[in-house]
Amino acid sequence: MPTILSLHRVAAAALIAVLLSLLVLGGEGQARQIVNTAQASWTFDGTRSGDVSNEVVLDVVDSPPRIITQAPAPGDGVDKPFPVARCYADQGPGAGDGGDFQITTTKVKETGTLRAGEQLFFEIIAVAANRDSAAIDSLQVVLTSNSGDREELTVFETEQDSGVFAGSIATTRRAGNSRNGDCRLGLVAGDVVSISVIGADGSTVIVDAEVDILADPFGIVFDSETGTGVDGARVTLVDAATGQPAVVFAEDGVTPWPSTVVSGSVITDAAGNTYQMGQGEYWFPLTALGTYRLRIEPPAPYTAPSVVTPEELARLTRTDGREFIIADASYGGTLTLSDATPVQIDIPLDRPGLAVTVTKTASRTAAVPGDALFYAVTVANQDASRIKRSVVLEDTPSNWLRLRPDSIRIDGEEQDDAVSITPDGRRLTISFGDLPGGASRRVTYAMVVRADAPPGDAVNRAVARDTLGRETTASAVVDVQRDAIADRMTIIGRVTASTCVPGEEGPGIPNVRVMMEDGSFAITDADGRYHFDGVVPGTHVVQASRMTLPKDGEFVDCQRDTRGAGSASSRFAIGQGGSLVRADFHVALPDTTVRALAALAELERAEANADAQTTRSGGAELEGSAGAAAQRAPVDAPQVDWIAKGDGPDGFLSPEVGANPRAPAIKVAVRHRQGQKVELLADGNRVDGL
Repeated sequence: MPTILSLHRVAAAALIAVLLSLLVLGGEGQARQIVNTAQASWTFDGTRSGDVSNEVVLDVVDSPPRIITQAPAPGDGVDKPFPVARCYADQGPGAGDGGDFQITTTKVKETGTLRAGEQLFFEIIAVAANRDSAAIDSLQVVLTSNSGDREELTVFETEQDSGVFAGSIATTRRAGNSRNGDCRLGLVAGDVVSISVIGADGSTVIVDAEVDILADPFGIVFDSETGTGVDGARVTLVDAATGQPAVVFAEDGVTPWPSTVVSGSVITDAAGNTYQMGQGEYWFPLTALGTYRLRIEPPAPYTAPSVVTPEELARLTRTDGREFIIADASYGGTLTLSDATPVQIDIPLDRPGLAVTVTKTASRTAAVPGDALFYAVTVANQDASRIKRSVVLEDTPSNWLRLRPDSIRIDGEEQDDAVSITPDGRRLTISFGDLPGGASRRVTYAMVVRADAPPGDAVNRAVARDTLGRETTASAVVDVQRDAIADRMTIIGRVTASTCVPGEEGPGIPNVRVMMEDGSFAITDADGRYHFDGVVPGTHVVQASRMTLPKDGEFVDCQRDTRGAGSASSRFAIGQGGSLVRADFHVALPDTTVRALAALAELERAEANADAQTTRSGGAELEGSAGAAAQRAPVDAPQVDWIAKGDGPDGFLSPEVGANPRAPAIKVAVRHRQGQKVELLADGNRVDGL
């Protein structure tokens, strides 16, 4: 047992594992490895022995390099070391090329934005670039702005073997003498700065980052209609408490800056440095915290403050695509500077110009209750050089007209989303949006004259406005007439077969055409009777057509008075409102024709009596009698489906030759080829499309 125990103790002592570690480093950007091997040795029965284990390999991979961009923050920043970078100007060594390694500590905070004129700080975390653990390594950095400036720096590790590099560069608002390689990064509003770290080969970018440059501290003066910058406006920063011009400094916080600048012009500070403003731009770099106003003296013909609302201005964009920043100060109100954060205020100016034009027409100048009227309103921008923003048409009809909402069309199309009607139908509002120069829009709709409309003028008034409050008015007047019996006269009469024997009245002659001087006509019924109702009071001529008489019939003048003016076929009808005027005509016919007319009249009377008797006896034969009466009664002309007539020769389908309408209106149907356009003329004048 002792021997065995002793053996165990010896073996245990000899089997102490020895861990061999080998660190294998790769080149820049390559992976590194740690290789572990266990080795054991022992002595047994006087014999020395040993063994080596398998290798365990661990890959050590660097984290990806990254850039942290920072800006000065004297108040709440974090102290960080920044070695002075070496910059090379076009003509040789420039800022930071002191030869000796120098480092400063600055309060900064991480940011993705920067203001032109501030110092740009950045840290580069690149462990693989730590090539010599016993020295301060360096990296090459290229900074470019999308406005065109380019600067190259050499930056250094913050301390030996840290893998953390840091540097900074001064920025300035791009002036007329800004150039590449001058160790100052020239910037303009809206710039993007690219930071690229170059690898050891001098060309490969191992990491990059971007910084956005904040817009101008106070912004741009612009046209409230077009959104383009306006040059020549005098902008003064005024202390709201004293009413006096504010004290302003350049970016360095020391050099005086003018309190009044001209938009779009060169600004010169007290040190003689010049700063070229872009179109409409103005700039006040630094001033004390407090409350201020912007006093604007616009160039002719502009006016300020603008009457355009912020909501309307929000539809515009700057020429660079960014939004305008509108605040109370844009309209002459106050602005408060409570910290060092840049404040952008854009200022709209209004330019007087031509208002949109409005024309309004109605389909007729006179109407009676129940008539439908069609209106057309055209809104046009005759100023070809300028757009008109947010054009709105408000149409207010007469109280005695009722709107047909389903009839509203804009440029011939239904656009319900642009139409607004008050619940009582008393106002129609149409939003056209922006109206380009030279463009026009057309609105059509129908209205019906109310049944209780009194006689007199019914006025429809249309007003078009744009975003600057310019407005134009147009009206259409329709004369409402009451078609009452007290306002009109009625003409009645009869055409009979007669020999002018006093006391003898021959039978009536049917189907004789009787006409008035305005082209209206009537056809005599089976008893020879006719009438014209709703006739305007005054003197009219009524004439019977000889061509419509039975064969061998001739008109005879039985009255022989001045009403006939010596003509047997025409009569003067003279009357006033509410009067009933009679105009009869007498015709000489052969005896056979007279007897035939008398027999026909007797048959008509017999059938009429039979119809009446059937009705009184219960109506057993009502259907048959009614059918016979319907066959004799005149019927309205059927409605024709012109489309169903199909193909055929081009030309008028309606009216037919010889048509003579009773009303002063007519339906026109024209057959034409596909792709052809029809233009309708009346008396040589083009018929309005309405």
